[in-house]
Amino acid sequence: MTGGFPSRLRALLLAAAALAASAAGRPVKVAVFTHVPAIYQDPVDRAAKGFFVDMLAEVAAREGWELEYVPGTWAQGLDRVRKGEVDLITSAARTPERERYLAFGQEASFTVWSLVYANPGVHIGTILDLAGKRVGITPGDVNGAHVRELCDGFKISCTFVPEDSFEEILQGVAAGRLDAGVTPSTFGYAREGGYKVIRTPVVVSPFDLYFATALGRNADLLAALDRYLKAGKADRGSTYHAAVDRWMFAHTSRAVLPSWVPTALLAAGGLLVTALAAVQVFRRRVQAATRRIVALNRGLEHELAERRRTESIIFNVASGVSSSTGETFFQNLVTYLARATGADFTYVSETFTRDGATWLRILARHGEGGAPGTEYPLAGTPCERLAPGGLCTYPAGVASRFPGSAPLQDMGAEGFVGAPLEDAEGRLKGVLAVATRRPIQDPAELESLLKIFSSRASAELQRRLVEDERLAMERRIQHSQKLESLGVLAGGIAHDFNNLLTAVLGHLSLAQVKLDAASPAQVHLDAMERIVHRASDLTRQMLAYSGKGRFVVKSHDVNQVIREMTHLLEVSISKKASLRLDLAPGLPPIEADAAQIQQVVLNLVTNASDAIGDAEGIIRVTTAFQTLDTAYLDQVLQGQAMTPGPFVILEVGDTGCGMTAEVMARIFDPFFTTKPNGHGLGLSAIQGILRGHRAGMRIYSEPGRGTTFKVFFPATPQGVVAGSSEAAAPAEAPLSGTVLLVDDEEIITLAVTGMLDALGLQTRVAHNGREALELFRRERDHLDLVLMDLTMPQMDGREAFRAIHAEAPDLPVVLSSGYNEQESIQEFIGRGVAGFLQKPYTLQALAQAIRPPLMRRAAQRRTQEAR
Repeated sequence: MTGGFPSRLRALLLAAAALAASAAGRPVKVAVFTHVPAIYQDPVDRAAKGFFVDMLAEVAAREGWELEYVPGTWAQGLDRVRKGEVDLITSAARTPERERYLAFGQEASFTVWSLVYANPGVHIGTILDLAGKRVGITPGDVNGAHVRELCDGFKISCTFVPEDSFEEILQGVAAGRLDAGVTPSTFGYAREGGYKVIRTPVVVSPFDLYFATALGRNADLLAALDRYLKAGKADRGSTYHAAVDRWMFAHTSRAVLPSWVPTALLAAGGLLVTALAAVQVFRRRVQAATRRIVALNRGLEHELAERRRTESIIFNVASGVSSSTGETFFQNLVTYLARATGADFTYVSETFTRDGATWLRILARHGEGGAPGTEYPLAGTPCERLAPGGLCTYPAGVASRFPGSAPLQDMGAEGFVGAPLEDAEGRLKGVLAVATRRPIQDPAELESLLKIFSSRASAELQRRLVEDERLAMERRIQHSQKLESLGVLAGGIAHDFNNLLTAVLGHLSLAQVKLDAASPAQVHLDAMERIVHRASDLTRQMLAYSGKGRFVVKSHDVNQVIREMTHLLEVSISKKASLRLDLAPGLPPIEADAAQIQQVVLNLVTNASDAIGDAEGIIRVTTAFQTLDTAYLDQVLQGQAMTPGPFVILEVGDTGCGMTAEVMARIFDPFFTTKPNGHGLGLSAIQGILRGHRAGMRIYSEPGRGTTFKVFFPATPQGVVAGSSEAAAPAEAPLSGTVLLVDDEEIITLAVTGMLDALGLQTRVAHNGREALELFRRERDHLDLVLMDLTMPQMDGREAFRAIHAEAPDLPVVLSSGYNEQESIQEFIGRGVAGFLQKPYTLQALAQAIRPPLMRRAAQRRTQEAR
């Protein structure tokens, strides 16, 4: 018994102490710093004041807290919370760094944004004007950090000066010690009138403020504050909104009674003194008038407050989205628009075309339904007949009036206001809309707000469209440069390969000539010649892709070219595919190489057959005539070397499998193919052929809906179409004379020397233009012809030809190259070139090329000897 008494006594004492502590209330230390009107210490009575102080007082009364405010700077407050010297701090923005040592409430206490103030003598119109300026910020403050990050992003060099408080920042700016300073919007709007500073248009993105404690401590404080904030923000008549309104508008002048009221009251008093009999009558009248005046004054105060609130919201919305772009801008816009209008749903969408109809795609939304990326047709929506510059307004019953509009049905919308987003030409590019679950009481106010924000949204949408067009143009240029580089590579490879084939074909021709016709080896030599020609065909395709293929350009009727190869086309396609020709009569001729045009047609038709595969289908070959202007070329055939004028159109369409966008983006890449046994040069060669003919192409294709290739050839206004008959060749006379052979490839000089010897000609060999010029000057009287390659080191064939022709204009020069004739000697046409021989060539082709100039040279020599 006695042993247990002290323990019971101790328990009683502890319980009493606990009751005493409970009665006294829980002590809560709060950091206070200068952040007018949110929280600050009054300089006169040293009491903590501001709307955060009012909120804390309300919660403390409910929870039984004893509040103690610990004054200091913002940085000191953060440090004290971290060390546990104070329990709570207000006005804390959530950042990754602070979350390492602070615990934040779940409910935001207030939303602010960063403002930049300037000295009246300093012009700051944009963020770029901060370059070279002294800018005051508070250490550890998110507002200053935001401006610093923005300056870093724009590579703006300025000096950031640390200040202990926002008050000192405005003092420094006003005194000229600072050029500019950064404060939160709450402090700036409340205190800017007390200093000679200018609020600049530079407004940085908004952020939320929270109550915060040290990490792992005082979770009950945050829970109590979260309950208060959640309930208070939802109730417009709560003490939360009362505290914010009282302090935010504390410096706003209020309406007063009209000046004539005191006079009226004095007059009424005088009448009461002089006419006691009328006291009651006048009293009743004065009381009635006073009630009307007070009611009127209250109405004016309410209207003025609402107007200021609306102006503040509009400014906040405009400021909040001013520094953002793209998707961030649109999301900020609809979020702030919802706050400004009180709408349940706000969204912004852009237009696009699908199957000839206008559709809308949601870019950003606030509220339920219509997630970004949702697409729906414009038809059947309230904005279907939206006129340029107009609005579509439905105060009530909008969902029932438009049952086909999925977004409205998903929202359960009752009221709706939509505004068009237009480009510089007034064309509809999108819609900005607000919707409510209840009827709209004041449609005019919503319309006015929507007009303000739709103009800014239109400008951003136009900026986005221009940026998309710029990126698309860059992609087209990069693609064109890539194709050009590949074309140069393909042309170089084909040129070098043609040199090898020239040597092979030369020795092969010599072997065929020297062997007896009845020799068993002739069969194998003939097979080798066919193989070499097949290799030559491949190099021609590579040259065609590079735009340097050999063209024999004449005036041709496209219809006739197609008719001549109809049988070839029919046997080249699938048995289940049907070939149909729809050739327009009376087409003008085109200047083209018939063989190259046939290659284009054959490749397109066989590709169409491959697309149809084993199924039944139709391949349609169509021709037409059309005059194309600059606008059409820029919009439809951009990036292709074409000039306005008349064009003959060749169109090859099929009912096959079609192509995806990914396949269409690569079909012209060399060696890209979807065929199991394809080499991927067919369409690449077509593109080179079209470039060489200054023609263009457009492709239409969708998966499962077939493909159409539309080719545009420049038409010849007047001209004679090439005939099919040729004059009979005269009997060939034997050749004689001396040929100067110029080529840097020894394998070619060996082969061609043997070929010239087989033709009965003498040969002198030079390995570059400089050697050729020296040998020519030594033996010019004995030379009858020069056969010279164009591409050589030290001095190429072009330079050597000019020198030889200047000294001996009568000496015939035949040029040779692995590239086409137009590419190689176009600059020499009409300037004395006796002929052109494209590699690889046979003995017969060599003889045909050099025979005419040698015969003319022999005739000249006979004429000179006769004299």
